[in-house]
Parts: sequence; C-alpha cells; structure tokens
Amino acid sequence: MSEKPIILVVDDDQPILVLMRSLLREFGFEAVTAENGNQALAAARERRPALVLIDKNMPGMTGAETIQSLRDEPGFERLPILILSGEPVSRSELEGLRADGAVLKPFDVAALVEKIRAFVAGGDGAGSQTSRA
Repeated sequence: MSEKPIILVVDDDQPILVLMRSLLREFGFEAVTAENGNQALAAARERRPALVLIDKNMPGMTGAETIQSLRDEPGFERLPILILSGEPVSRSELEGLRADGAVLKPFDVAALVEKIRAFVAGGDGAGSQTSRA
C-alpha cells in the first residue's frame, strides 16, 4: 500500500486547522498542521510535504514570509504552495509571493480536494488564480 501524500496546513486559526486535518484525512491525505511560520518550517523540514496550504495573514511570521523561507530551503523550490485567504489574491501577487495558487475562504470542499490532487499528481492545479476551490 502506498503512503498517503502529506499536506502541510499552516493557519493561526485553530478551528481551521482542525477542519482541514479532518477533511484531508477523509480524502486520503495525511494532514500535518502548524500554527505559525516557524512551526511550518520545522514541519516541512521534518515531514517533506507534497503540498502546503497556508494562510496569508498570520501574526508574527506572515504567510508571505513563510513562503519565502520555504522557497529558500533546498529541495522546496518547487513545492506546491496554495494560499488560503479570505480575500482575493491577484496573479501578480501570487507571482510576487512565489505561490502556485490561492483558495478563497470559504471554499468548496470538492473543488479544493480536486485542486490538491492535481498539484500532488504533478499538475498545475487548474492554473494559478484565486478560486473558491
């Protein structure tokens, strides 16, 4: 039996982490969570996720700073990173952040899972635009 893909979820909102952990497990992923950027970096180094879902607005190390730190880590240059945001994220902002896409909260569960699966399988996740996935 093959291992489940590891998805790292980074959000300072505990209910979101609980929801995402449960949701991802239900759809066949292993969910690893972090409440801040420092925890995210440590978890990424230790667990080598297939994809990162990250909140853009977090206290302390912001989502943007965390993405930059991940991108600077050897081996994470091409790690798929999707921003979770309550506000739309433009294509130019995604490029500036070096993120692969964005998911607008509240999100459609089926569309989110489909997008994650596309990235994990090596696809482009249906483009790099903000979507209500």
